[in-house]
Amino acid sequence: MIRNGCLQSKTRRRHALIGLGLALAGCQTETASTPCTLSFATELPLTFRHAAVLTPTLLDGQPTSMMLDTGSQFTVVSKGTADRMNLDIFALRGEMSGIGGSRGAYAFSAETFQLGRLQGKSLPLMVSELALSPGGQPVDGLLGSDFLASYDVDLDFPAAKARLFKANGHCPVPPVLLDEPLYQAKLVRSDRPLDNRPFVWVQINGKPLLAAIDSGAAHTLIFRNAARRLGLRFEDLAAEPHFRARGVGPETPILVRHVMAPITIGEVTLSHLPAAILDEPSPDSTDMLLGMDFLTKVHVWLSFSSRTMLMQYPPKPSPDLPKS
Repeated sequence: MIRNGCLQSKTRRRHALIGLGLALAGCQTETASTPCTLSFATELPLTFRHAAVLTPTLLDGQPTSMMLDTGSQFTVVSKGTADRMNLDIFALRGEMSGIGGSRGAYAFSAETFQLGRLQGKSLPLMVSELALSPGGQPVDGLLGSDFLASYDVDLDFPAAKARLFKANGHCPVPPVLLDEPLYQAKLVRSDRPLDNRPFVWVQINGKPLLAAIDSGAAHTLIFRNAARRLGLRFEDLAAEPHFRARGVGPETPILVRHVMAPITIGEVTLSHLPAAILDEPSPDSTDMLLGMDFLTKVHVWLSFSSRTMLMQYPPKPSPDLPKS
């Protein structure tokens, strides 16, 4: 039920708020003895351009389209969009690394940023060159996990929408709105500072692999070292289909498409899931990426507050919010 604008559950869990800090009128902070509640934050309409998931935003009052990218550590505005909008960019801040190499990253402060009904002011964001042009059209930026991890996120890709909720109270398990059957997997914390991307342990042929849930990746992807642990060598897959990948970096590495053995993710096992084998080492400790070819087959609830991922398989549309 909803009390004072909050969805209430009998379950309990801890509450942590991190990320960009967009202003939201929600529930009051609860003590550990109070019931777990969810307050609805906003719903995001999604459009698909090839495998890219885009949602409309307003940046300094101008309409932009951001890629919903759980695999991006930071929320980033493309350098082309920053130049077009005459944004005041600060000095070089560092670099972004990922598929295709690295690029320099700059800092700027957005006067206003609006996502659905969420609004923020004076937000520190990053600017970087982005080599992402799904359908031949460049994206304005990436909506990353530094923002998304402030919420519990209902990723209903089959229905082309995402919903964000704030968790309040003491909640060891997520009070989700999804119908059964639901399968659970624990989200793993990164050992890197400021890295709030969602990770899970998966098993392929009995071997554990650390996988990032990556809505910015078109394909499920396995890096070279993990592929070799599975007995897969790039040179032995010459007869498999090849294609080139585009990521944040300037390079376009070659991938080999290979149908994997059954993949176990928490309590669910998927068969015949194709994966792209990349003959490059992982930029961090990640073994593989679970991309949109996986995420469009399931309905996923990412509960960052309880460190849990729930999967509805086969997927069903998100139910309407209950009335108070």
